[in-house]
Amino acid sequence: MAESRNDIAAQFREEIIQSTIIPCANMRISDEPCGIFDSKVGGLPYLPQGAKPPVDPKGKKLYLLAQINCEDLSELSDFPHKGMLQFFISDDDLYGCTFTVPSPQEDWKVIYYPEIDRTVDPSAIAAIYADQQKAEFSPVDHECKMNFSLSQEGLTTGDYRYERMFLKRWNETFPEDAAEDFFDIDTELYDAIFDESHEITKLCSKVDGYPYFTQFDPRSEESSRYDTLLFQLDTDMRKGIGVMWGDAGVGNFFINREALKRLDFSDVLYNWDCG
Repeated sequence: MAESRNDIAAQFREEIIQSTIIPCANMRISDEPCGIFDSKVGGLPYLPQGAKPPVDPKGKKLYLLAQINCEDLSELSDFPHKGMLQFFISDDDLYGCTFTVPSPQEDWKVIYYPEIDRTVDPSAIAAIYADQQKAEFSPVDHECKMNFSLSQEGLTTGDYRYERMFLKRWNETFPEDAAEDFFDIDTELYDAIFDESHEITKLCSKVDGYPYFTQFDPRSEESSRYDTLLFQLDTDMRKGIGVMWGDAGVGNFFINREALKRLDFSDVLYNWDCG
């Protein structure tokens, strides 16, 4: 019996996944104790001796969304393996995001310290942030530790590159039904193209790998330089955790891989969405 178009579409999807597999570090949040030198969401950030806390254009201190002790990323070849990588956001109803490409680091910032000074006194940092009240608007309710485990994954169907790769195969196989985008394809093929049962495994927080979205990828061919998932923090409402982006959404930070290798975090794309 000849293969149905649904079967062929499912085969294309699997080919794309298998041909794009890369390592990633899946992240699990826990309520175990943590401090300024740990990978975590929320809480007090690590600050080197004499460093000033990041602020918004009005001079107001930004809030720590998350920080990663890069020793936890030692199995990801293109990421730093020492130092501290931090993500800060402002206390507003958009979590500091402008939803533009590129997105200026004004009401949010990515900070990287190449070395961690273990002599820093946490009480000194607490004093610096003593006047900072609990955020009214933040996806993170309180400080929680982040633990990483190495994994691997292929391109997610929400990634803007998936459509291009799928349609190339489709148009070569069915030139009589060539499509410019997914809207040109029969809606009955939806499940075979996207396979929601596969995507459910992608709903996670991670470093590297491929992104997940509740709506759509903010990137396009015009912004293809943001080719690497620097950090993804997913909603996690387990008891004792409490991470929530809007209405059960997800936050993403993207960077160019060559800039990442140079440890240049000046040009990062920040986005979050929710259902």
